[in-house]
Amino acid sequence: MTDYRGLGFDPVPGSAEAVAAVSARCSFDVVVPRVPDGWTGAAADGLATRLAAVVSELAEVRRAMRGAAEVLDSWATTLLDNQRRAEELDRRAVRLRRDLAEAVDEVDQAGALAGLAPAHAEAHAAVARHDDLVGRLDEVLGEARLLARDHHAEAGRVAARLRSEEASALSDTLTGLSAATAELASVLLGAPVTAAPRGAAAAFAAGLG
Repeated sequence: MTDYRGLGFDPVPGSAEAVAAVSARCSFDVVVPRVPDGWTGAAADGLATRLAAVVSELAEVRRAMRGAAEVLDSWATTLLDNQRRAEELDRRAVRLRRDLAEAVDEVDQAGALAGLAPAHAEAHAAVARHDDLVGRLDEVLGEARLLARDHHAEAGRVAARLRSEEASALSDTLTGLSAATAELASVLLGAPVTAAPRGAAAAFAAGLG
């Protein structure tokens, strides 16, 4: 986690690595058995019908999970871009704060000599430099606040896409596949849970920020 010392706050929370990990878990393969060779009759026909339905359900689930993975991959890329931008702003803010601290000392020193005519111009110059640095720092912090606003807005749009009506319709199927997938479904699809999300679900929640 980056320590944004210059900005004083984290404008782009989240973990692209955690998001990518959840995206990877959206890819799965389930081998559906076939009706054993030589088995015929009503029971065999019934099993064949059921297996065909399972294959169809799994194809639909895979399609939805691929869609979720695409959304997550896109968010991970956006997250990395936003964090690079935040780090660049933080570096500028750190430099400006350092220069500003020096400017404050210069203003104090010039003020102590303000009664001397040669120092009067120096005092004005020191104050002007100080005020310029304050303005530049305010601009950087303003850019960081705008970045934070856009970042959180995009995170909300990502969550909304993952909780779309189409995805929600598959919640029951996803929940039945495995314990790990059930955890993921509880976060991605808003399915009811009885305990705090763990594993992939917790990673997704942390990654989304």
